[in-house]
Amino acid sequence: MERRLVVLTLATLILGGALGCVRTEEKKVYRVGILITDDTYLDSASGFKDGMKERGYREGDNITYDLKNANLNNKDLKRFAEQFAKDKVDLIFTATYIGALAAKEATAETGIPVVFGPAGDPVEMGLVKSIQNSGNNLTGVSTLSLELTGKRLEMLTKIAPKTRRIAIIYSPNYTFSKLVAKLTFEAAGKLGISVVERLGNAEGEIRKAAASINPREVDAIFGIPDILVNNQIAYIAEVAKKNRLPLMVHIRTLVLQGPLASYGINLYSIGKQSARLADKALKGVKPSDIPMETPHKFDLIINLKTAKAIGLKIPEPILGQADEIIR
Repeated sequence: MERRLVVLTLATLILGGALGCVRTEEKKVYRVGILITDDTYLDSASGFKDGMKERGYREGDNITYDLKNANLNNKDLKRFAEQFAKDKVDLIFTATYIGALAAKEATAETGIPVVFGPAGDPVEMGLVKSIQNSGNNLTGVSTLSLELTGKRLEMLTKIAPKTRRIAIIYSPNYTFSKLVAKLTFEAAGKLGISVVERLGNAEGEIRKAAASINPREVDAIFGIPDILVNNQIAYIAEVAKKNRLPLMVHIRTLVLQGPLASYGINLYSIGKQSARLADKALKGVKPSDIPMETPHKFDLIINLKTAKAIGLKIPEPILGQADEIIR
């Protein structure tokens, strides 16, 4: 009887130990909410996922993603951010300033890490305290959109040397767009270029604004980083082609839709770069202790098909600098 009791006791201990090991070995499955404003930023989300995969996060194994696309609906953007906070996800990755702002407001009381990539100039726009220390639960990659404005305009004058007058289109409802427009006027003044602005607060108004551009008044159209403009870029590109005007934009995603050229960040690369910061946050580092980063490189994309359509010969030195030529 005693021997039988000992055997049962040992068996119980062994089984309990085995179950304990199973519980100990249960791996953490991180839940990440991805918040984007519109299809323009899908490349950023793809880059982020690939960057996380390179760091050992395998979708469906030790990480899950819930991607929400607001499709330019600010109410949905806010609702998605609030839902992520309610679900207590482990981290939110977002693109654009308004996406980061929605995530910041939704997570203010939760401390859920928010990583943005891109989000314009986060300090200038009031998202964070400084590049070295956000002072809150945010970190990410600044696109240097403000600093790049002058460089992009200068690049336009090299691509189309006869540019002396430009048109800009944007929505005054967006603080970031207004700030970039202001910097465009400043950069243009230094280059001796005059600026004509066209405004619109809805997609239809943006189209009307583009259609109202008089080719006798301007030599080119300079794209402002604006989500309404981004989503009407194919139409604006057609207007530009019809009027034989060069159209310069800020990201590759847009130049594929018909503009003459883009100079700026690569959204996919920004997403991958952001993954490194997300990895740190998931491993317990406070976002405020993760310094923000700037893009590793900028891309110059030239659309030769559009150049031919508007009768513009791109200078050979510029073609030699291009990271990609669309033929």
